[in-house]
Amino acid sequence: MVGAGRSGTTVLASILGEVPGCASAGEIRWLWERGVLDGRPCGCGEKPATCPVWSKVIEACLSTPGPDGVLPTVQSIVAAQQRLDETRHRLRVLRGAGGGDEDPALRLVRHVTGLVVRSFAEASGAGVVIDTSKRPLDAAVMAQVPGIDHYVLHMLRDPRAVAHSWRRAKSFSVGEETRTMGTRKLPATVRRWVANALGTEAVHRHVSPDHWKRLRYEDFCAQPVESMDELLSMMGVPGRPPFEDAGTVRLRPNHIVAGNPSRFTVGSVRIRVDEEWKTAMSRRDRMLVTTSTWPLLHRYGYPWRA
Repeated sequence: MVGAGRSGTTVLASILGEVPGCASAGEIRWLWERGVLDGRPCGCGEKPATCPVWSKVIEACLSTPGPDGVLPTVQSIVAAQQRLDETRHRLRVLRGAGGGDEDPALRLVRHVTGLVVRSFAEASGAGVVIDTSKRPLDAAVMAQVPGIDHYVLHMLRDPRAVAHSWRRAKSFSVGEETRTMGTRKLPATVRRWVANALGTEAVHRHVSPDHWKRLRYEDFCAQPVESMDELLSMMGVPGRPPFEDAGTVRLRPNHIVAGNPSRFTVGSVRIRVDEEWKTAMSRRDRMLVTTSTWPLLHRYGYPWRA
């Protein structure tokens, strides 16, 4: 999945992961830095190094020689990811989503990404792996991995709602540990939202139309069952998530390695749109976000006024 943070990708992936044959891996790009080095917990509550699924994935990746014939290390993988995230390299990867770039960092990241997906599929017993890394860069890398039938879901949310959501800190507890998901200032959120949308449009040119879908968060919340049916139909996956009614789904513990704290939510979950921004956001801030994103608002069908 690609899309700005706080756009509903984690909850959508959690729901997709309930379908037989599907498993949500979460934000695969953060496995090594946040999961292995920082020890942040998987959706099951365990650190990736001790998780029954991710520990197998980590072992498989670190015991398989890379493109240069040398065993990769966590540090070398993180360094290669950080190199690709530099602006000059990021643009090149986006433009070359169809393949053909022999940059050593890209080759290593592409190699490890393929191993992660295949190992996670084997360890979880799934034929479909859902990655919610969100960045167009990661979708471009995934598009270059051989042997993987790659689908892209562009998850959108009104940028004013995204900006407001990033101002609210989110705390969550895992065992006896409490963590807080950080906040972000409005200008930074707007820049990231626009950059994500433009980068996604660049990747779109390299993805087959029958492997691409755009879904607005607001539309998903209005019709979650129908939205899930369309996504699963696009991928040719039979079945349906365990909906209890038209707007409620039952979630079990998962192995989402990184993402929104909602990955720890289990039990009956009511899907409803969060539009607090319409009443809680100042007129000045609403106008600032609106004028900064207007061309894209228009493209994606969002109104000028709340």
